[in-house]
Amino acid sequence: MSIQENILRYNRQPELSPWFQDKLTELISFGVYHNNIAELSRSIVSELAKYKLKYNIENVVIGISGGIDSAVTAALFKNAGWTVTGVLMPIHQNPEETARGKELCEALGINHLEKDLTEIFDYVSNNIYNFGEDDKIRLGNIRARLRMITLYDLASAKGGLVASTDNFSELAAGFWTLHGDVGDVSPIQAMTKSWEIPALAEYLNVPQSIVEAVPTDGLGIANGDEDQFGFSYLEFDIALFTLMRGGVNMEKLNEQDKAIVQAVADRVRSTTYKRANPFNLVHPFDGSRYEDLEQLDIYLRS
Repeated sequence: MSIQENILRYNRQPELSPWFQDKLTELISFGVYHNNIAELSRSIVSELAKYKLKYNIENVVIGISGGIDSAVTAALFKNAGWTVTGVLMPIHQNPEETARGKELCEALGINHLEKDLTEIFDYVSNNIYNFGEDDKIRLGNIRARLRMITLYDLASAKGGLVASTDNFSELAAGFWTLHGDVGDVSPIQAMTKSWEIPALAEYLNVPQSIVEAVPTDGLGIANGDEDQFGFSYLEFDIALFTLMRGGVNMEKLNEQDKAIVQAVADRVRSTTYKRANPFNLVHPFDGSRYEDLEQLDIYLRS
């Protein structure tokens, strides 16, 4: 099976327009979509093992959602020799997602525990501000931040760290909560949702039920990530990398393709503040403080 056929196999909307098909072929030729999944896995595992030795940390806590991103993250840390604790934190959760999370932990042979945060979430959401029918994003952010509080407390008790489970597509789309999704080490944040993540999952023997599950945010905002887009992750990634590599001549696109590319550009533009957080103001009289501190960090780590 060719790499293109494999990519389409993971896409739930496999019918690409001619423009998207041409751009996918182009991105394959550039190596953006590559077939070096085994080497990709070895490289990430090697870096995680080096980090473990360098900082003398062996415990990592990972929020297990029942989705593919946390599954791949857990498998990579496990293969790198870390002591992995998977934490299931249902909040009015679909029981199937929690069941998949348990299945993953058992398949990987990692310790896991379940902390049902539904009661805490209900208390917080009922006692902060008034929420209406259109406040799913605000409520989703509360879910994410409650989970991160739980993960960091457990990591502190274990003398370990918290893993991030976001991928590159989510990073660009802003599909994450400030101070709610970002942990200490991000092994998959440079990886595409439409190819590298599912390909890694199969390579790492993640249960097929997780590989095939519809991507969701786990926050109750929508039925699936792609429902929020209105198009597939594959179309998102193709448009994103094409924009990153010189832009798109919008005049040559049909109306549907143009709408998708514009939606991707708008989403990236509107979430820039997340990727630049916090925005640190430069000292008005001593403008090199951040650079000097960074150099000191480098010196002290060497």
